[in-house]
Amino acid sequence: MKKVFAIIFLILLTGCNSNSAVENLKEEYPKTVKEVAEKLPGKIQDELAAPTELPFAVENVVLRFTANPPGDSKGDIFDTEFMYGGEGVNLHITTYHYKNTTFSSDDKQFKTVKLKNDIKALIEGDDENTKEIRWKKDGLYYSIMLIKSPKNEKKCTIEDLVQIADSMEY
Repeated sequence: MKKVFAIIFLILLTGCNSNSAVENLKEEYPKTVKEVAEKLPGKIQDELAAPTELPFAVENVVLRFTANPPGDSKGDIFDTEFMYGGEGVNLHITTYHYKNTTFSSDDKQFKTVKLKNDIKALIEGDDENTKEIRWKKDGLYYSIMLIKSPKNEKKCTIEDLVQIADSMEY
């Protein structure tokens, strides 16, 4: 009887820890997200993060990873990236799994924005058609970059990236 309760508890615990945003992407994009995600080691799968809110209608999503050796999901995984496309916009959401990740030079001054839970994000880029922020949470680094086609007349802002970041499920 104790074994039955232990199994039920384990199933409930696993279910409670699942990231519904990533699970939804796996269901909606079985070839471009689910197949790639399931090739990754369990630890990396647990670290996948995706948003629940986007400022545009999504037409497709692809999951890719960088590894050593290149393309080997059993090798060292440096980063994973969800790439969203739609309405003349590409959105890249990258999680850096490699513990020695570094970003731009520390001697460069960056503007910052505040995310929920008092997380400070650096504004890496703020051009008319390209916006990028990056931050660290729970020992992992994250980056969101939005690239807009010049033909798309909708204005994209850093606040759009903050809303995306604030909707991330880790």
